[in-house]
Amino acid sequence: MHRSGILTVLALLAASQPAAAQRLTPDVPAKSAAIVVTGKIAGKNLQGSGEGSCRHAEDASIHDVSAALWLVEYSGQGGLKQLSLTLWRPKDGSPDQLSLSVDIPSGSHRIHTGGKDGNSGEGSVTILPSGPGGRLEIKGKEASGKPIQVTIECPVFGDVEAAGG
Repeated sequence: MHRSGILTVLALLAASQPAAAQRLTPDVPAKSAAIVVTGKIAGKNLQGSGEGSCRHAEDASIHDVSAALWLVEYSGQGGLKQLSLTLWRPKDGSPDQLSLSVDIPSGSHRIHTGGKDGNSGEGSVTILPSGPGGRLEIKGKEASGKPIQVTIECPVFGDVEAAGG
């Protein structure tokens, strides 16, 4: 990935990492896929399926650390209104940086780990590749202690591309 591509990848974290993403735009077309999400949040079952975006870059960078990146976005109706996942897995063996946001009818739930602003909750992600896609299994809890367990089935991971090419 070219340096401009790496910097654009950082732009995708603009909401949670604004200093790393100045003057960069996350307006990269996402590859649409039929995503399936299941799990439990605070003891309540969670299920959703429909069009969303799954992306992956094996060679990206965050705060000058080489890392793999996974991005998932889903919006739907019913039991799962919205899901957003950003996972940075540093290649130097340092802890993952996870940002998970899930909106269900009873409220919003968040986990944010590994950022410079500290953690809000805790979580881990297991990635099980399958062909051009895979399954991401997230287990953790919010800052309030509510347990979160989410499985995301992505039939294909699109590329994370630099804006404009």
